[in-house]
Amino acid sequence: MSTLGPLDGHVVGNILAALCTTDESGFYHWVIYVCTENDSGYKFHAHNDSNKGPWRYHRGKWDALSSIHCVCITKIGRLAEGKTWEDVDRAVEHIPMAVPDVDRPRFGNMFTCLVWFREAIRKLHTAGISRVIDLDRLEENLRQLATAMEYRRRAGYGGNTPVIMAPSDYTY
Repeated sequence: MSTLGPLDGHVVGNILAALCTTDESGFYHWVIYVCTENDSGYKFHAHNDSNKGPWRYHRGKWDALSSIHCVCITKIGRLAEGKTWEDVDRAVEHIPMAVPDVDRPRFGNMFTCLVWFREAIRKLHTAGISRVIDLDRLEENLRQLATAMEYRRRAGYGGNTPVIMAPSDYTY
């Protein structure tokens, strides 16, 4: 797993997976992010207002690189010619807020933003938008890097800029 400078992954048209800190150390909020400008883009995710409401889909403008909550991102695809962030939105906006059958052995009926993220990656792959072929490896690599970055931040190293992980054995 290597880290790159901000411009290596945050490029207009890139589709990224992002992990953000939560109130509980070692637990992360899972986000799909599309770079639409040099300094911002759109995030797509499921959220529940910090466990205060029902799960629901959200899409909004966001700048991963300036977010103090974003700890790591990695490229998972690139918008094809003529495609926009709206194509990503259409592919993921109707994902049910329930655990899909394929994830039931692991999650049971416990829906989380990670469950939504995993299903969103599958939908993007089916739509030919994402290049992820090993979802479990992607999740593991992101979680390890996010944990390392979270500890570095708490120790006073690394600042608040998220680290960009180079795509490796989870994409083609």
